[in-house]
Amino acid sequence: MRPRPGSGRPVKGLRSLDGGPLHSAVPGLVQQLDQGQIDRRTFLRTLSWLGVAATGGAAASLSACAPGQDGPSRDSLRFACAIQQITDPALSTWVEASNLYRNALEFLTEVDADNITHPYLAESWRASDDLKTWQFNLRKDVTWSNGDRFTAEDVSFNFRRWLSPDSKSVNRTSFSAVTDVERLDDHTVVVHLSRPLCALPEQLYAWTCPMLHRRFDAEGADWPKNPIGTGPYRLESFNVGRDARLVRRDDYWGAKPFLARIDYVDLGTDISTHVAALSAGQVDILYRVTIAELDLVQRVPGAVLVEHEAAQTLVLRMQVDKPPFDDRRIRQAVQLAADNGAMLALAYRGRGQVGENHHVAPSQPDYAPLPRQTRNLPLARQLLGEAGHPDGIDLELTLGNTQGRYEQDTAQVLQQNLAEAGIRLKLNVIPAPEYWSVWDKVPFGLTSWAHRPLGVMTLDLAYRTGSVWNESRFSNPAFDAGLDRALGILDPKERAAEMAQLEQILQDQAVMVQPYWCRKFTAISPRVRNYPVHPSDYFRMTGVTLA
Repeated sequence: MRPRPGSGRPVKGLRSLDGGPLHSAVPGLVQQLDQGQIDRRTFLRTLSWLGVAATGGAAASLSACAPGQDGPSRDSLRFACAIQQITDPALSTWVEASNLYRNALEFLTEVDADNITHPYLAESWRASDDLKTWQFNLRKDVTWSNGDRFTAEDVSFNFRRWLSPDSKSVNRTSFSAVTDVERLDDHTVVVHLSRPLCALPEQLYAWTCPMLHRRFDAEGADWPKNPIGTGPYRLESFNVGRDARLVRRDDYWGAKPFLARIDYVDLGTDISTHVAALSAGQVDILYRVTIAELDLVQRVPGAVLVEHEAAQTLVLRMQVDKPPFDDRRIRQAVQLAADNGAMLALAYRGRGQVGENHHVAPSQPDYAPLPRQTRNLPLARQLLGEAGHPDGIDLELTLGNTQGRYEQDTAQVLQQNLAEAGIRLKLNVIPAPEYWSVWDKVPFGLTSWAHRPLGVMTLDLAYRTGSVWNESRFSNPAFDAGLDRALGILDPKERAAEMAQLEQILQDQAVMVQPYWCRKFTAISPRVRNYPVHPSDYFRMTGVTLA
């Protein structure tokens, strides 16, 4: 059944992407903007979820950026990043791996650097008034690299495999409200939900959500070995830990990319080596620069520092179902002894914001401020005594420096903090590849969590009961019910009020020490033009050129 169209009346300067009437929530959002209750970015973001565009000044899609040259070139670009194992993109755990397939596989929607959602393989969408039925209208001119047409059958296939009972993809949690994906015709699908989900279009740009060909499973379920895609590049070679190459598709359905080739080069984990390679002209773009290399980047020729704010953080989480962390008093003692401000100042040179132990960032629009937590060593010692450890306790924290040495520096500051409360913390530092295989298994671990545009998205992935990425094993029925409500609230102010309760639950249960939010850095060659800096590290290279 087709979703019931929104009943909203026309509003000057706004139009629905599919040409139909505006969603019934639009007039209320316009009123909130006019009264100063929400800012313009929040207004545009919420409109984009509803398939509504603002004319004359709305943010443009990354893919629409003017590239600065007239046509395709023969240039090749060298991108320094880890070449991680990839088989099924829906199972990818780290963002870095996704940027290899991001330029060969495509998504139904695209979320730009301002967190505004735009059409991509879906040219428009429309939500029912209750946000439980969504119709996506697909582009009709898209072809796969093997010559097949992209159709609604491909979309249905991807949703089915994400939601399969034996699926190990985090998408099974993200889209758990989906009850059916109905194909109306070859280019129209209707997604039916058991509960409202306001940000469904935005969630479809998560790095685990590229559209795979409908025969992906039947043809081996190993994308590097059979790299069919709809994107502007095709994978030519792929060697884990060494290199990968993407080459331009001359038969691409959309605007042709300018670079003829992108070579991804794995230079190991020492980022100072990456900076040296950039300075020597051996590579053109670095995936990341950490706080440790900032001075080096600013000193060496041939390196341009790029930085931006993001809701990226370190989470030192405790598995609440494993001793001794199954005793909340132990977790509370750890949290009370931690000095988040000191970790930010000493390990990250103050280049970020202090965390509040609930994994929602002040920069996210659904953040709700809570009373400030204060360090309390006497209470930490008291709780340890009540838990049966009057002489202190020995704990071990496992980490892998997956994003850089600053992870270990942070852990060392925490080690000193906890010692003041009688908590003797041993640091188990293992190589990054080893940590990637155990990050969700160790009782006490330090994990880097990437930027998400909304706090509620992070909480849904990381703390919902049974989520594939719930590394803390946290399970709380009241929290899950609150998440369901928050995910279905379109009004930003109402959603923030619900979020306050979720944040408070996580603080009270002492699931984690979340010390700070990291400002992000990278470096590029002065030759690089139109490099799309994105808080999620989602890099579409279609418009990038070399001077």
